[in-house]
Amino acid sequence: MQLTLDYRPTPKQAAFHRSAAFEVLYGGAAGGGKTKAIAMEALVDALEHPGVHSYLFRRTYPELRDTLLREVMESLPPGMGNLRQTTHDLELPNGSVLHFRHCRSMADCYRYQGAEINRLYIDELTHFTEGEYNYLKTRLRAKASLGVSPRVRCTANPGGVGHA
Repeated sequence: MQLTLDYRPTPKQAAFHRSAAFEVLYGGAAGGGKTKAIAMEALVDALEHPGVHSYLFRRTYPELRDTLLREVMESLPPGMGNLRQTTHDLELPNGSVLHFRHCRSMADCYRYQGAEINRLYIDELTHFTEGEYNYLKTRLRAKASLGVSPRVRCTANPGGVGHA
């Protein structure tokens, strides 16, 4: 299937998308297109790799709804996916799923103890503690049949609890 998304990355966004590193952080001041970049990274990757389970995190659900979820839903062609409102999971036609999640504390991290996270995306990483981030990374794994290696993509503004 051929699909065209209305997205033209800036040079900084394009560098973020090109990276083959296991962990990538896209940092900068507000308004630099970081949320759009991470949302598009997750969406395009999920469309290109059938059966992938990607987890997209923000600190609170309202932040998640108003940023990552909105960006993905506005970029997705109508009828291309099924958003389950009760679970905040976007199921794509190729079997990939974008799981939109929030994590307010370390206790919330433990809710993902059994999750098989193939791709981990965190928007505003500096809102998370180092312990929360490291714990979520322990959930990264992928069955060999998927043909993908787990990876992490994050964005950050300066400041916040995780700045250091």
